[in-house]
Amino acid sequence: MFLAALVCALLALQQASARASDISRTLQQLTDQRLMLTEELEQFQETLRLVHPDGTPPEQSPNSAVRTLAIGAVDIKRRLVEVTEQEIALLQQQILATKNKLQTAQALAPAEDTGGGAAASLSAPDGETPASRDISAYDPADMLEKEAQNVDRLHNLLENYYLELQESAQILPTAEELALRELAQRDAETLSKIPFSVDKVRLSGSEASTALAHISERLVDPRIPESRRSIAPICNIKTRLLNTLISVENRSLKPVGKNHFIGKVSLQPGATTISILSDQWTVQLPEHAGVQDFIITLYRPVDGTPELHVFAVDDLLAESKAHIPAWLPDELDIKTQAG
Repeated sequence: MFLAALVCALLALQQASARASDISRTLQQLTDQRLMLTEELEQFQETLRLVHPDGTPPEQSPNSAVRTLAIGAVDIKRRLVEVTEQEIALLQQQILATKNKLQTAQALAPAEDTGGGAAASLSAPDGETPASRDISAYDPADMLEKEAQNVDRLHNLLENYYLELQESAQILPTAEELALRELAQRDAETLSKIPFSVDKVRLSGSEASTALAHISERLVDPRIPESRRSIAPICNIKTRLLNTLISVENRSLKPVGKNHFIGKVSLQPGATTISILSDQWTVQLPEHAGVQDFIITLYRPVDGTPELHVFAVDDLLAESKAHIPAWLPDELDIKTQAG
């Protein structure tokens, strides 16, 4: 019975060694891949420092070449996160395997001392047993400490990558948003354009459709830089009827990309003034009209005059071939109404 237990323990130790060897090979491959990606990222960042030295987020640069480099750097960081997470997981497995291996070897050591010929038959030449050779080949405590330090170092790297990706995510659109923009742009290409003045504030249904199509085209235009997704302009909306102030509210507009913002409001009859920072626009609704839902769109180019348009939701939906872009925020509830 004792011999059988000893054999089982030794076999378990050998299997653990084989698993540890597999983990070590995979870890080395991941480490090599991480180092290669890190070197590639450093090259991107060095080039960005040369072509974009002003310190502002390169994702917002008006230079399309700079934005392309920034997007490439973000992609490398995402791959680095994936590889580093796998590396950490395997290192933690290796630490656990090393601890189990050490415990097994320590448990076998006294048994081998008293096992006599049975243990000797499984031992290595010159009386060295697998367990004793396993322990003497390296210092397990020293290895565990180094592996733990490596895990801590990789965790710090991951934290930095996460923070950098979060910053980029405040500017760059997601893959889903890019797909919705492209879908809207294809629809806009088939739309028969109706000329309208960018200076006109209150739009008809057909003009609103055209205005939305123009936004769809700008959202996929590589020449136009992205904007921070955390910016949400506040509209101050005041309505007067017969020279009497009847309504005052503040409403934030949702960013949809490239300095475009959109929101849905209910407007009452009368003269409505919409103020955003130092800019102001006026919309006049007939006194006999009821309260209606309106869409406000704002385009604030980096260099240029802001454009604001207001149109009734019902007027847009009344158009037989209205451009209802896929990028519209769900909370506007226009897609649902359009069926």
